Amino acid sequence: MKTNPFTIVIPVYNEEESIQNTLKNLQDFLNSKEFIFEIICVNDKSTDNSGKILDEFSSIKVIHHKKNRGYGGALKTGILNAKYDTVVIMDSDGQHLPEDLPKLLNAYDNKNTMVIGKRKIYQTKASRVVGKILLHKIANFIFKEDIPDINSGFRVFSKKEASKFLHLCSEKFSFTTSITVAYISSKYDLIYIPINVQKRAGGESRVNFKTGFRTILKILELGMVFKPLRVVLPISLIFAIAGTISFSFDLYNMNLTSTTIFLYSNTVIMFIFSLLAEQISNIRMEIIRHGC
Repeated sequence: MKTNPFTIVIPVYNEEESIQNTLKNLQDFLNSKEFIFEIICVNDKSTDNSGKILDEFSSIKVIHHKKNRGYGGALKTGILNAKYDTVVIMDSDGQHLPEDLPKLLNAYDNKNTMVIGKRKIYQTKASRVVGKILLHKIANFIFKEDIPDINSGFRVFSKKEASKFLHLCSEKFSFTTSITVAYISSKYDLIYIPINVQKRAGGESRVNFKTGFRTILKILELGMVFKPLRVVLPISLIFAIAGTISFSFDLYNMNLTSTTIFLYSNTVIMFIFSLLAEQISNIRMEIIRHGC
């Protein structure tokens, strides 16, 4: 199947052990097909020899950051500099197989679609499985949609459409999580295609507990942007339940306490706040949809 021209964006930070083979394998595969493409590598101020290795590839567009911005920041730079509207993002550590790329491209049928390479849960490190499940549950609850793989770094989307949400997306590792929930909230189509993932070709992953915590905060932040009722109403309900329990004790003791007043007051405040936040969210979405 003939595909539209596309740009592959690869963020690079301290991947001297893997980047050369990753790019060579990718180029060999792409050149064996009838693809029209460009590859952009964004060197996010690596402190090893990654930048020098990238400069050896004359057929690849290399952008060097003057300061480290993070995974998401590197992706944003690459996306904004893409020549073609169809953008593919891949990791630089050799985990993503070029052979899976045609499956993603074939599933990408219009600009309002994002195609995501879905990994199997057992292809995630055991130490991260719990965090991955937690992220999955939180995102599913807030955005009311089953998200099989919220932070896969192998995906295809439209530069024009994704650019509407880049200002909301994290500069760090939660970029992919951010863009996923932004698309869901905007009623865009997400298509999940199973992919195979290899072990890192070299180096150590920089994803850790701190990264997971930041990702959860980003999900809650975007929940407040797109689905504030789903974030704030449960908090209001907790205050209401706590207030009712406190009031029950007050009735038993025939004494209305300041604790009960505080809890019920916060129930009302949080409820009104959630309604106002929902209206602001609706206005924001209208502006994004109409490009105002």
